[in-house]
Order: sequence, then structure tokens, then C-alpha cells
Amino acid sequence: VRDLTLDGTVIPRGTPVLAGYSAAGRDRAAHGPDADRFDITRARRNGAARHLSLGHGAHYCLGAPLARTEATIALRRLFTRFPDLDLAVPEPDLTRHASFVGNSVRSLPVRPGAARS
Repeated sequence: VRDLTLDGTVIPRGTPVLAGYSAAGRDRAAHGPDADRFDITRARRNGAARHLSLGHGAHYCLGAPLARTEATIALRRLFTRFPDLDLAVPEPDLTRHASFVGNSVRSLPVRPGAARS
């Protein structure tokens, strides 16, 4: 609807803009020097935005509680059965998908260690 200057770059009125979802959570100023690394244990820094993985406000996912419950149960059982689960290759060797929509790997080879019943 109008020209916009964003971080020194002018985006002219009428220019289509696409949000790069794979960039979410990768701001080094907000998340520190390892912002590109997936770390589920990383503490949220003051002033950092919340993640939007299940939407926000009126667009919040109705299935979010079920998704969180399913993930909690599945991960708890996986790590209880395979407490020594680890990557089978160094993290930099993982082949990433060439996509601006997501930030995932093509395969995730793991070493299960000893299984527990």
C-alpha cells in the first residue's frame, strides 16, 4: 500500500513480499551466535519473539493440544527405549532440503545404542 524501508532496503509499493519461513528463529541478534543450529533446549532470550509453529491469535491451530500431546508421548517413548540415540554422522554432513519454505534434512541417520524394553 506504500513504499517501505526495511533495514535500509526500500520495498516499493505494490511489490509482492513472501515470508521466508525457514528464516524464523535464525536471527543472531535475538537468538545468539548459534541461531542457525536447532537446539530444543535453548533458553528464550529477553525480547525474542515466540515461535509461531502452530499459529497465533485467531489463526491458532485447533489441533495444537493434540499435536503437543502426541509429540510428547512419542518422544518420551522413543528416548526411554533408546536413551543413547545419537546422530550416526556429524551434523554438518546432513543433507538439507533446498527450500525456502522449511529447514529440514533429507534423511536423519541415527545410532540407536542399546534398546530397553
